[in-house]
Amino acid sequence: MIRHVLILLLIGTLFLFSACASKTQQKQSVDSSVKAKTATPFEQLSFKAAGKTVFEDEGKFILIEGKQCAQRDNGAETATVLAWLEMPSYVDNGTVVLNGWDLRYLHSELEVNSLRADITHSKLVKNAGSALLVFEAQGKLNDQHRSDAYEFCVFYTAFGYHSAWFDAKIEGDYNGIDASALQDKNQGAVATLENTGNKGLLKGNDAIAIIPRGFDFQFDGAFECQLSFLPCKWTDRADYRLLQVAYSLSQTGASLSQDGSSHWAAQTIFKDNSTHTHRIKTRAALIRGSSVKLRADFLALNPRSGKTNTCRKGSDGIVRTQTFRINDLPYDYAVPMLTSWDLSYECEHQKVQRAGIWIHDIRFDSNSSSMEYKVSSILRDQDGTPSFNAAHRITVLGLNRLPPPMQRQSPEIKIKIREY
Repeated sequence: MIRHVLILLLIGTLFLFSACASKTQQKQSVDSSVKAKTATPFEQLSFKAAGKTVFEDEGKFILIEGKQCAQRDNGAETATVLAWLEMPSYVDNGTVVLNGWDLRYLHSELEVNSLRADITHSKLVKNAGSALLVFEAQGKLNDQHRSDAYEFCVFYTAFGYHSAWFDAKIEGDYNGIDASALQDKNQGAVATLENTGNKGLLKGNDAIAIIPRGFDFQFDGAFECQLSFLPCKWTDRADYRLLQVAYSLSQTGASLSQDGSSHWAAQTIFKDNSTHTHRIKTRAALIRGSSVKLRADFLALNPRSGKTNTCRKGSDGIVRTQTFRINDLPYDYAVPMLTSWDLSYECEHQKVQRAGIWIHDIRFDSNSSSMEYKVSSILRDQDGTPSFNAAHRITVLGLNRLPPPMQRQSPEIKIKIREY
């Protein structure tokens, strides 16, 4: 009965997330002969996301990873994923990390106008004896005509904890904290978007970690008419072949300042052989407190320009997977966050059939203070030639427990009564 009540609360929450999402019809992928029907957002409410528990310390902390996909008939429609994860009843705080994305045109290779992967909302819904983590993710891939079908897959890592064991508070969870900019071509290929937290947010020994939630790239909306079988329309927007797309979230400035505010920045690249004016939007959340620890890493973005003389001409249009290990993590619990990535074609700009990068198969061993994970990446046109380059960085969010609640003692208060 309690679970049914919680499901009703969940439906109301998700209705606020996306009341007007479109229904997707059956489509066939370029590299798959199986047709799959994507559920509408409201059909997605009938089943929970297929998350896999990576690690759990019962009563204190849980770490879950998973992915979910949606298809759209054309690029004018945003692909929306509504997902919910059933958490253990002890969880009273939790959120989700965007740990990867995979976008592909279903029937062709095309130029690109917009590319987006974004967790727009997240909320932990609590009721007596139950907890559900609900989130909405949106993706988009289109060219100037916005008439081609595509698929969006979001890769997420969710974590939840019992607040009695941690001094850690999540901020900006529901809507995220976003920043946007128009990057003029004369400003160069690397755009920088800065965020400043609220004054007085951090106190004492608080540390802070920035949680990546999404990005949205779009070439500036000037009308562009190209020679093609289809006639030009005034609604057509500029699109280009893709050479490089990259994102890097810097955590180095996310620390206590004199006024108690935090500061962080994200850098991005979105270009073909040349540099064009484009719009960028990024989204993040944050977690702060004395239990929060951080092992930050940063990827310096170097824009590619034009055609190179060294490139592999052989076919390499397959998903590339590597395994990485991190040792000596001095934390009780650890959450990997994909905070930087860089995808580029080897030779020069190409049309796009598929692009994406994601981490998966996470393993955390609290006894050896180590973590292992795999990262997969893909950037290809229709024939998979030429090859591509991929780089990434992981920032580790650490959480350390407080002493057991029953052993914590309040400061002793001594009262002296003066006798008369």
